[in-house]
Amino acid sequence: MKKVLLATTALVFTAGFAAAEGHGASITISGEAVAGLKYVEDADEETTQFVELDFGVAGKTTTDGGLEVGASFDLDIDTGSSIEDGNLDSKDGALITDEEFYVSAGGITVTIGEPGAADDNVVGTLSDVGFDGIGIDDTAETFFDNNSQNILVKGEFGAITVAASADMSENGDEASEDYGVAAGYDAGTFSVGVSFTNDEVGPLGNSDVETFAIGGSLTAGGADIDLFFHNASSDDFDANPAIDADSISGYGASVAYPVGALTIVGTIGATDLDEDEVDFGVGIEYDLGGGVTLAGGIGQVDSPILDDDSNTVADMGIKVKF
Repeated sequence: MKKVLLATTALVFTAGFAAAEGHGASITISGEAVAGLKYVEDADEETTQFVELDFGVAGKTTTDGGLEVGASFDLDIDTGSSIEDGNLDSKDGALITDEEFYVSAGGITVTIGEPGAADDNVVGTLSDVGFDGIGIDDTAETFFDNNSQNILVKGEFGAITVAASADMSENGDEASEDYGVAAGYDAGTFSVGVSFTNDEVGPLGNSDVETFAIGGSLTAGGADIDLFFHNASSDDFDANPAIDADSISGYGASVAYPVGALTIVGTIGATDLDEDEVDFGVGIEYDLGGGVTLAGGIGQVDSPILDDDSNTVADMGIKVKF
């Protein structure tokens, strides 16, 4: 059965290429995989294995008038447990995600499906540590990229990028009132992006959460430095005893410094709430060549917003890109 499926898939790809010959048509398959061990202090099972396989399929073609049309999707396969907010989050299964269809011309691209929100498409965030990430950046980015809108308009004009996203009704279901706008500038050695989003329901269940974010990156002294800040506000934040404030700010920084094939990464993140402890961690990555990297990290992480103690978390494994 597997051989029949593969043969059928190859036939479909071949037919697609033949039918679109001369129009710049292409289909690409990319993938990456991670595998290793994860450790979370005081978990029921402190040490667990984790395997994740991600494959992406993308196709595009160009009309006689120069309009580019394309579509893509990802196949994600997870086994084991990931680290979320200093705790283990079990994952086991295969999902088709990030289905997207787009049209593009003159630097403007309109995408429907699961393109992500405007903020996530423009504003840079922090680098996590470890082969899969141990969650050092979670607290600093609590209200960032909270919801994924299903329509995105993005314009790229040289060093300047602008984007707007919103949610439209699908299958007769009522659309949310989520929306976002963002703008960014990339000068090569440094970049900066800003965004504003409105989430009908925030990550903590609060309604009408408005979030402003700014992220920047620069290269200095051979190191890649990422800086991030965001502020979220909601009229019913103060009804949550864990918050008791009109707004919350999250912020952090990460640094990656290469030394030959070795890269040292350090990340720190926090919020302005007294209940939140500062999250921090350090990791190393060693490039073996051929898209294969050994990586590991260790740090202290607590759950965002909640008044809890930090856990020691760590991971060690291998990353592959092909």
